[in-house]
Amino acid sequence: MAKLEVNFCGVRVKNPIVASSAEPTLNAHNMKKCIDTGVGGVIAKTMTDSPAMRELTTRSKWRFLNERHEVCRGKVPRAFSLYGRSGLALEEPKEFLKEIKETLKYAAEKEAIVIGSIASTEISGWVELGKQIEGAGVPLIEMNFGCPHPKLMPGIRTGMNVGQDFDHGCEITQAVSEAVSVPIMVKVTPQVTDLVEFSGRLKEAGASAVTLTNRFLGFVPDIETGKPLVYGQAGVGGPWIKPLTLRWINEVRKAYRDEIFIAGTNGAYDWRDVVQFIMSGAHIVEMCSAVMVYGYEWLGKQVRGLEKFMNEKGYDDVDQMRGIASDAAMAYADMPPEKAHVNKELCNNCQRCLKVCFYQAMQDGEDYTWLKEENCIGCGGCYSVCPVPDAIEITVV
Repeated sequence: MAKLEVNFCGVRVKNPIVASSAEPTLNAHNMKKCIDTGVGGVIAKTMTDSPAMRELTTRSKWRFLNERHEVCRGKVPRAFSLYGRSGLALEEPKEFLKEIKETLKYAAEKEAIVIGSIASTEISGWVELGKQIEGAGVPLIEMNFGCPHPKLMPGIRTGMNVGQDFDHGCEITQAVSEAVSVPIMVKVTPQVTDLVEFSGRLKEAGASAVTLTNRFLGFVPDIETGKPLVYGQAGVGGPWIKPLTLRWINEVRKAYRDEIFIAGTNGAYDWRDVVQFIMSGAHIVEMCSAVMVYGYEWLGKQVRGLEKFMNEKGYDDVDQMRGIASDAAMAYADMPPEKAHVNKELCNNCQRCLKVCFYQAMQDGEDYTWLKEENCIGCGGCYSVCPVPDAIEITVV
């Protein structure tokens, strides 16, 4: 049987799937629902001393969008976008800490962990919130430098507004890490030039882990009304964004290996995505968007799916998978030469490959498509559009 347990920043997590800080972890009631599914842990909704960010949550707006970025009606496609406006935890810190303590007690019975999340507008506030949530008993603290919503609120310097200022973000990280004894993880915004540099600087400032990444800020007009969805710009993420998130996990993995822990989030829809996150270098994977569509039980299905996959593939533990795809990645110059091969007995002459071949390698035959080998560079466009299994193969020369 595969062992799903992982070490994250020195903390034992029974499996790498964690409910991320969002509406499904809004309070103790919601977090208990997540824990009941069998996930390794939950990250509480971000506790804040900002009244504006708490009030914003009372006016939350969410839309699930299809591939045309229209509001889904009924069935939500796999590659949907989660588009919305929200804020941070509703309660003042004093009250929200009660939710944390209640959840911690419940989680202990289920062998799950509860990670605290904090955000302030001043360094002193970050430090005080860190001390308060550590005092509640959490084993880890995630600092929210990625929330996109403060960008829409003039004068509110928190979330993404912090994550885009590397110097200020590192100053906060150092202050909090010196004030608390539990490990610090920093959730960053993807809307910067270099998350590899920022991750390294955060590590030097005292962070044990980075969470890659929070959502982007987007804008979607409704062409029928001429007005924007949910009244204006909003945070946008979901399964479609996965390759962008994995890019940063891959690069941070390559740059720092095991010098810094990585929590992956934004794009994980199911257990297959969890595997891809881990193979890219993530130690744990935070899930949110699909849970908001399909409900809490979705989390449990992914834990079971991950375990089944590992057993079928012969992985003894999660460490055997971690980073293997990143470690196998090649530079452009190192890629081996390839060419296509057409199996004329299987080809149905649909000619789809002709439309995507821009090197004049695919040639129109009477009964089947044939390959002008000297023109082929092995780009794989033909392989991608061919509807007949094994009719076209790409092989190393």
